[in-house]
Amino acid sequence: LTGDGAAAARYIEARLTKFALHVAYSPKVTQWQLSYDGRANEPLHLPMKFPMLLAMGVEGIAVGLSTKILPHNFIELIDASIKELEGKPFKLYPDFPTGGTADFTNYNNGERGSRVRVRAKISQLDKNTLVITEIPFTTNTQSLIDSVLKANDKGKIKIKKIEDNTAEHVEILIHLPSGISPDKTIDALYAFTNCEVSIAPLACSIHEDTPLFIGVKDVLKRSTETTKGVLKAELEVRLSELREQWHFASLERIFIEEKIYR
Repeated sequence: LTGDGAAAARYIEARLTKFALHVAYSPKVTQWQLSYDGRANEPLHLPMKFPMLLAMGVEGIAVGLSTKILPHNFIELIDASIKELEGKPFKLYPDFPTGGTADFTNYNNGERGSRVRVRAKISQLDKNTLVITEIPFTTNTQSLIDSVLKANDKGKIKIKKIEDNTAEHVEILIHLPSGISPDKTIDALYAFTNCEVSIAPLACSIHEDTPLFIGVKDVLKRSTETTKGVLKAELEVRLSELREQWHFASLERIFIEEKIYR
Protein backbone atom coordinates (compact mmCIF):
# COMPACT_ATOMS: atom_id res chain seq x y z
CA LEU A 1 0.00 0.00 0.00
CA THR A 2 2.77 2.43 0.92
CA GLY A 3 5.44 1.09 -1.44
CA ASP A 4 7.62 -0.57 1.20
CA GLY A 5 9.71 -3.48 -0.04
CA ALA A 6 8.70 -7.11 0.39
CA ALA A 7 10.43 -9.54 2.72
CA ALA A 8 13.69 -11.12 1.60
CA ALA A 9 13.50 -14.09 -0.75
CA ARG A 10 15.11 -16.36 1.84
CA TYR A 11 11.84 -16.51 3.76
CA ILE A 12 10.47 -19.43 1.78
CA GLU A 13 8.32 -21.22 4.34
CA ALA A 14 4.69 -20.34 4.96
CA ARG A 15 1.87 -21.48 7.22
CA LEU A 16 -1.46 -22.13 5.57
CA THR A 17 -4.54 -20.33 6.83
CA LYS A 18 -7.75 -22.18 7.70
CA PHE A 19 -9.14 -21.26 4.29
CA ALA A 20 -6.01 -22.53 2.54
CA LEU A 21 -6.14 -25.77 4.51
CA HIS A 22 -9.68 -26.26 3.23
CA VAL A 23 -9.22 -25.37 -0.45
CA ALA A 24 -5.51 -25.98 -1.11
CA TYR A 25 -4.34 -28.76 1.21
CA SER A 26 -5.19 -32.36 0.44
CA PRO A 27 -2.19 -34.54 1.37
CA LYS A 28 -3.59 -37.78 -0.04
CA VAL A 29 -3.89 -36.41 -3.58
CA THR A 30 -0.76 -34.24 -3.50
CA GLN A 31 2.61 -35.04 -5.09
CA TRP A 32 5.44 -34.57 -2.61
CA GLN A 33 9.19 -34.05 -2.84
CA LEU A 34 12.00 -33.52 -0.36
CA SER A 35 12.47 -29.99 0.94
CA TYR A 36 15.61 -27.98 0.20
CA ASP A 37 17.48 -29.47 3.18
CA GLY A 38 16.08 -33.00 2.82
CA ARG A 39 14.60 -33.03 6.32
CA ALA A 40 10.93 -32.87 5.32
CA ASN A 41 8.57 -33.28 2.42
CA GLU A 42 7.03 -30.40 0.52
CA PRO A 43 4.33 -30.38 -2.17
CA LEU A 44 5.26 -30.01 -5.81
CA HIS A 45 2.09 -27.95 -6.07
CA LEU A 46 -1.05 -27.56 -4.02
CA PRO A 47 -4.25 -29.13 -5.41
CA MET A 48 -6.20 -25.89 -5.53
CA LYS A 49 -9.99 -26.03 -5.29
CA PHE A 50 -10.43 -22.30 -5.78
CA PRO A 51 -9.50 -19.91 -8.66
CA MET A 52 -6.63 -18.38 -6.70
CA LEU A 53 -4.94 -17.06 -9.84
CA LEU A 54 -7.93 -14.81 -10.52
CA ALA A 55 -8.47 -13.93 -6.86
CA MET A 56 -4.91 -12.76 -6.24
CA GLY A 57 -3.93 -11.60 -9.70
CA VAL A 58 -0.39 -11.89 -10.99
CA GLU A 59 2.16 -9.91 -12.95
CA GLY A 60 5.42 -11.17 -14.36
CA ILE A 61 7.81 -11.09 -17.28
CA ALA A 62 10.08 -13.68 -18.88
CA VAL A 63 12.01 -14.06 -22.11
CA GLY A 64 9.59 -12.93 -24.80
CA LEU A 65 6.56 -13.35 -22.53
CA SER A 66 4.70 -11.30 -19.98
CA THR A 67 1.47 -11.59 -18.05
CA LYS A 68 -0.78 -9.30 -16.06
CA ILE A 69 -3.90 -10.88 -14.61
CA LEU A 70 -5.88 -8.50 -12.43
CA PRO A 71 -7.36 -9.54 -9.06
CA HIS A 72 -11.05 -10.39 -8.77
CA ASN A 73 -13.68 -10.41 -6.05
CA PHE A 74 -13.93 -13.56 -3.92
CA ILE A 75 -17.74 -13.79 -3.92
CA GLU A 76 -18.02 -12.98 -7.63
CA LEU A 77 -15.57 -15.80 -8.43
CA ILE A 78 -17.64 -18.27 -6.42
CA ASP A 79 -20.86 -17.13 -8.10
CA ALA A 80 -19.25 -17.35 -11.55
CA SER A 81 -17.96 -20.87 -10.81
CA ILE A 82 -21.46 -21.96 -9.77
CA LYS A 83 -22.92 -20.53 -12.98
CA GLU A 84 -20.26 -22.34 -14.98
CA LEU A 85 -21.22 -25.63 -13.33
CA GLU A 86 -24.87 -24.90 -14.07
CA GLY A 87 -24.10 -24.07 -17.69
CA LYS A 88 -25.22 -20.47 -17.31
CA PRO A 89 -23.46 -17.41 -18.79
CA PHE A 90 -21.55 -15.14 -16.44
CA LYS A 91 -19.60 -11.88 -16.44
CA LEU A 92 -16.33 -11.36 -14.62
CA TYR A 93 -14.59 -8.06 -13.93
CA PRO A 94 -11.57 -7.20 -11.75
CA ASP A 95 -11.92 -5.93 -8.20
CA PHE A 96 -9.02 -3.96 -6.75
CA PRO A 97 -7.89 -4.20 -3.10
CA THR A 98 -6.73 -0.58 -3.20
CA GLY A 99 -10.24 0.62 -4.07
CA GLY A 100 -10.88 3.44 -6.51
CA THR A 101 -13.26 3.51 -9.45
CA ALA A 102 -12.70 1.74 -12.75
CA ASP A 103 -13.91 1.88 -16.34
CA PHE A 104 -14.12 -1.62 -17.84
CA THR A 105 -15.52 -0.55 -21.22
CA ASN A 106 -12.45 -1.91 -23.03
CA TYR A 107 -11.67 -4.76 -20.64
CA ASN A 108 -12.40 -7.40 -23.30
CA ASN A 109 -12.21 -10.37 -20.94
CA GLY A 110 -8.64 -9.47 -19.93
CA GLU A 111 -7.23 -10.54 -23.29
CA ARG A 112 -4.41 -8.97 -25.29
CA GLY A 113 -5.14 -5.37 -26.27
CA SER A 114 -7.64 -4.67 -23.50
CA ARG A 115 -7.51 -1.58 -21.27
CA VAL A 116 -8.82 -0.60 -17.85
CA ARG A 117 -8.88 2.96 -16.54
CA VAL A 118 -8.67 3.27 -12.76
CA ARG A 119 -9.15 6.43 -10.71
CA ALA A 120 -8.39 7.38 -7.12
CA LYS A 121 -11.22 8.46 -4.86
CA ILE A 122 -10.80 12.18 -4.22
CA SER A 123 -13.20 14.26 -2.15
CA GLN A 124 -13.25 17.80 -0.82
CA LEU A 125 -12.63 18.03 2.91
CA ASP A 126 -13.04 21.81 3.04
CA LYS A 127 -12.60 24.71 0.64
CA ASN A 128 -8.80 24.44 0.76
CA THR A 129 -8.26 20.72 1.36
CA LEU A 130 -8.70 17.60 -0.76
CA VAL A 131 -8.46 14.08 0.63
CA ILE A 132 -7.57 10.90 -1.25
CA THR A 133 -8.99 7.80 0.47
CA GLU A 134 -8.58 5.20 -2.28
CA ILE A 135 -5.77 4.86 -4.82
CA PRO A 136 -5.57 3.21 -8.25
CA PHE A 137 -4.38 -0.37 -8.51
CA THR A 138 -0.67 -0.68 -9.52
CA THR A 139 0.17 2.48 -7.54
CA ASN A 140 1.04 3.08 -3.91
CA THR A 141 0.81 6.14 -1.70
CA GLN A 142 4.43 7.13 -2.25
CA SER A 143 4.34 6.91 -6.04
CA LEU A 144 1.05 8.82 -6.12
CA ILE A 145 2.44 11.59 -3.89
CA ASP A 146 5.57 11.80 -6.06
CA SER A 147 3.41 12.24 -9.16
CA VAL A 148 1.43 15.03 -7.48
CA LEU A 149 4.62 16.85 -6.46
CA LYS A 150 6.02 16.44 -9.97
CA ALA A 151 2.85 17.90 -11.51
CA ASN A 152 3.05 20.81 -9.07
CA ASP A 153 6.68 21.48 -10.03
CA LYS A 154 5.69 21.53 -13.70
CA GLY A 155 2.87 23.98 -13.04
CA LYS A 156 0.11 21.56 -13.99
CA ILE A 157 -1.50 21.97 -10.56
CA LYS A 158 -1.05 24.33 -7.64
CA ILE A 159 -0.84 22.98 -4.11
CA LYS A 160 0.45 24.35 -0.83
CA LYS A 161 1.53 21.05 0.71
CA ILE A 162 0.65 17.37 0.81
CA GLU A 163 0.40 15.08 3.85
CA ASP A 164 0.37 11.30 4.01
CA ASN A 165 -1.61 10.09 7.02
CA THR A 166 -1.99 6.55 5.70
CA ALA A 167 -2.12 3.81 8.32
CA GLU A 168 -4.59 0.95 7.96
CA HIS A 169 -6.49 2.97 5.37
CA VAL A 170 -5.32 5.49 2.78
CA GLU A 171 -5.51 9.15 3.74
CA ILE A 172 -3.58 11.68 1.68
CA LEU A 173 -4.37 15.34 2.35
CA ILE A 174 -3.71 17.91 -0.38
CA HIS A 175 -3.76 21.51 0.88
CA LEU A 176 -4.56 24.15 -1.72
CA PRO A 177 -3.55 27.83 -1.79
CA SER A 178 -6.30 30.40 -1.33
CA GLY A 179 -8.29 31.10 -4.47
CA ILE A 180 -7.57 27.74 -6.13
CA SER A 181 -10.66 25.85 -7.28
CA PRO A 182 -10.94 22.39 -5.67
CA ASP A 183 -13.02 21.06 -8.58
CA LYS A 184 -10.49 22.18 -11.20
CA THR A 185 -7.67 20.76 -9.08
CA ILE A 186 -9.42 17.39 -8.91
CA ASP A 187 -9.76 17.37 -12.71
CA ALA A 188 -6.06 18.27 -13.03
CA LEU A 189 -5.06 15.51 -10.60
CA TYR A 190 -6.83 12.96 -12.78
CA ALA A 191 -5.25 14.40 -15.93
CA PHE A 192 -1.63 14.91 -14.84
CA THR A 193 -0.91 12.55 -11.93
CA ASN A 194 -1.21 8.90 -10.96
CA CYS A 195 -4.66 9.61 -9.56
CA GLU A 196 -5.75 8.06 -12.85
CA VAL A 197 -3.87 5.23 -14.53
CA SER A 198 -4.46 2.99 -17.51
CA ILE A 199 -3.81 -0.73 -17.06
CA ALA A 200 -3.26 -3.16 -19.93
CA PRO A 201 -4.21 -6.69 -18.79
CA LEU A 202 -2.73 -9.70 -20.54
CA ALA A 203 -3.92 -13.11 -19.39
CA CYS A 204 -1.02 -15.45 -20.14
CA SER A 205 -0.64 -18.64 -18.12
CA ILE A 206 1.33 -21.87 -18.40
CA HIS A 207 -0.65 -24.99 -19.25
CA GLU A 208 1.20 -28.30 -19.64
CA ASP A 209 4.53 -26.43 -20.00
CA THR A 210 3.12 -24.26 -22.79
CA PRO A 211 2.23 -20.53 -22.67
CA LEU A 212 -1.49 -20.05 -23.13
CA PHE A 213 -3.14 -16.73 -23.97
CA ILE A 214 -6.76 -16.96 -22.88
CA GLY A 215 -9.37 -14.70 -21.32
CA VAL A 216 -10.26 -14.69 -17.65
CA LYS A 217 -13.52 -16.55 -18.35
CA ASP A 218 -11.55 -19.44 -19.81
CA VAL A 219 -9.19 -19.34 -16.82
CA LEU A 220 -12.20 -19.67 -14.52
CA LYS A 221 -13.63 -22.53 -16.57
CA ARG A 222 -10.33 -24.42 -16.39
CA SER A 223 -10.11 -23.74 -12.66
CA THR A 224 -13.62 -25.10 -12.18
CA GLU A 225 -12.70 -28.27 -14.05
CA THR A 226 -9.57 -28.60 -11.90
CA THR A 227 -11.70 -28.28 -8.77
CA LYS A 228 -13.99 -31.05 -10.01
CA GLY A 229 -10.97 -33.23 -10.71
CA VAL A 230 -9.48 -32.69 -7.24
CA LEU A 231 -12.81 -33.39 -5.53
CA LYS A 232 -13.24 -36.56 -7.59
CA ALA A 233 -9.73 -37.72 -6.65
CA GLU A 234 -10.44 -37.08 -2.96
CA LEU A 235 -13.69 -39.04 -3.16
CA GLU A 236 -11.95 -41.93 -4.90
CA VAL A 237 -9.32 -42.03 -2.16
CA ARG A 238 -12.05 -42.00 0.48
CA LEU A 239 -13.96 -44.75 -1.32
CA SER A 240 -10.82 -46.89 -1.44
CA GLU A 241 -10.28 -46.36 2.29
CA LEU A 242 -13.88 -47.31 3.10
CA ARG A 243 -13.66 -50.41 0.92
CA GLU A 244 -10.48 -51.46 2.68
CA GLN A 245 -12.10 -50.93 6.08
CA TRP A 246 -15.14 -52.93 4.98
CA HIS A 247 -12.88 -55.69 3.65
CA PHE A 248 -10.95 -56.07 6.90
CA ALA A 249 -14.15 -55.82 8.95
CA SER A 250 -15.68 -58.61 6.87
CA LEU A 251 -12.60 -60.81 7.26
CA GLU A 252 -12.60 -60.22 11.01
CA ARG A 253 -16.27 -61.21 11.24
CA ILE A 254 -15.66 -64.37 9.20
CA PHE A 255 -12.67 -65.34 11.36
CA ILE A 256 -14.75 -64.94 14.51
CA GLU A 257 -17.86 -66.72 13.20
CA GLU A 258 -15.90 -69.62 11.74
CA LYS A 259 -13.52 -69.68 14.69
CA ILE A 260 -10.54 -69.40 12.39
CA TYR A 261 -8.12 -68.25 15.04
CA ARG A 262 -5.82 -69.64 17.67
